[in-house]
Amino acid sequence: MLPELDELTRGYLLRLVTRYRLRLRKRLGQHFVVDPSVIRDMVNHVDPGSRVLEIGTGIGILTYYLAKRALEVVTIEIDDRFVRIAKELLGGLANVSIIRGDALKLPWPRVDIVVSNVPYSITSPLIVRIVREGVPKALLTIQREVADRLVSEPGGDDYGRLTVIVKCNYLITVLNTYPPGSFYPSPEVYSSLVMMSRREPCHQHLEEVELVTNILFRHRNKVLRWVLSKYLGREALRDVVEGGFDVDVRVRQLGIDDIARLIKILRPYMGRLRAAASGVNDYAH
Repeated sequence: MLPELDELTRGYLLRLVTRYRLRLRKRLGQHFVVDPSVIRDMVNHVDPGSRVLEIGTGIGILTYYLAKRALEVVTIEIDDRFVRIAKELLGGLANVSIIRGDALKLPWPRVDIVVSNVPYSITSPLIVRIVREGVPKALLTIQREVADRLVSEPGGDDYGRLTVIVKCNYLITVLNTYPPGSFYPSPEVYSSLVMMSRREPCHQHLEEVELVTNILFRHRNKVLRWVLSKYLGREALRDVVEGGFDVDVRVRQLGIDDIARLIKILRPYMGRLRAAASGVNDYAH
């Protein structure tokens, strides 16, 4: 039995996560929350009675407090060492289901919210999976630099493909930012707590948004004319000009609504875009 949430202390959390002398796996980006304010912030932004999917159980500390607030928590953990500990810690909670596996590959249940202290190694893939699943809400602690990408505006240094995919489908709020010492072991970067809330999509066909942004943001600093000419040719360029676009604008200056309008013009060319995008689906740009 863990203490009440408002009685939780940093010292208690540190003792708990170091008790098991686990060697964390760097390739998985594993780290534990040891700052009680992070856990309180996350739990307090989950509506009472929600159905929660937690990605990354760890040893079950956040899971425990989510279960005290939620109707049901399904939690997925890839590391079987953590699963064994979490089952012991959470054994008395009837509303928790622990699944051992890769959350990026397993099917997801229908839930009200996805919650995760996201392992850094899967940040972008997890966010994209959330968008593809159409989850109503997501509450994530992620690297501050990724949070900056999600809220970036057109023309900004952080504005890219991930920004567009997420903003096309979600409203983004950065709720708080935490220093490295809020986690164990301490990462080299600050982390931010981000809320993603589902909105009316800027374009109804997500596959088309992914295809067009795949091509555009490979060349985010090039002008639109250059990108269209390289991948689709003169005919597509002509259609875009006739659609009222300034094709001498740089890709990184295109807003969400601009890109949605561009996708509609380019719908006849989706076959060519699919061929050009084959085998490349990078969200780093």
